[in-house]
Amino acid sequence: MGAVGTVLGAGLLAGWGVAVPLGAIGLLLVREGLTAGLRTGAVAAAAVAAVDGVYCTMALVLGAVAAPLLATWGAASQVLAGVVLMVMGGAGLMRLATPGRPGAALRRRPAGRVFVTFVGLTAINPTTLAYFLVLTAAIPSAVGVQRWPAVFVAGAVAASLVWQLALVAVGAFWGGRISDRGQAVLSGCGFGLVALLGVAAVGTALG
Repeated sequence: MGAVGTVLGAGLLAGWGVAVPLGAIGLLLVREGLTAGLRTGAVAAAAVAAVDGVYCTMALVLGAVAAPLLATWGAASQVLAGVVLMVMGGAGLMRLATPGRPGAALRRRPAGRVFVTFVGLTAINPTTLAYFLVLTAAIPSAVGVQRWPAVFVAGAVAASLVWQLALVAVGAFWGGRISDRGQAVLSGCGFGLVALLGVAAVGTALG
């Protein structure tokens, strides 16, 4: 049970690491909650979390295929993955100084169309898949992710869904307004978590 809990915790951290940085999708979720209400917004949140789950699963499958090769690298593969995570997190923190535009507003639509729209908007971003690929390579084998991959994916999806629903709730109940400072704080926490996961991976590999 303890080992399964560790894998679940790793999945939760992974899901929050990819979800918390507040980008275009996050702001569109807030706006969807404002314009369409909590129920329709929850459909959009589920769509985003579903894509995160698919990408996480793909990363685990690809990681399993590459595992024999990575095993010959020893700790080097984990160190490299950790460094990449640190770079990704650091780059995100640097981008906070020049935030991009959140994107166009979404008009109110049927729930089915909302789901398809947010699946498409999330799926076209390859950064999510790259993040999960690097993260799964950075996690030490002792954690047991390859033994309980479904638990890891469930944790990642749960963390993503909880965060996306929180953004929808902000839109539905608080008028859909997040200040620039609030956006920077939320995004900074997410990117910081990614960087810390990288530091932990390198420390474990070299420890």
